[in-house]
Amino acid sequence: MAENQDKNKCAHPACDCPREEDSKYCGEYCENAEKSGVMEIGCSCEHDGCR
Repeated sequence: MAENQDKNKCAHPACDCPREEDSKYCGEYCENAEKSGVMEIGCSCEHDGCR
């Protein structure tokens, strides 16, 4: 079951949100953060699970 959760998790390492259905990320913030290459300790995507 944990393996299935990992597949549905946002690809941004600092984020614990579920990814959007047609994306590897939970939203635009995480996609842009991952592409920028900046290492984050905490996620700032503003979803409830990351506040």
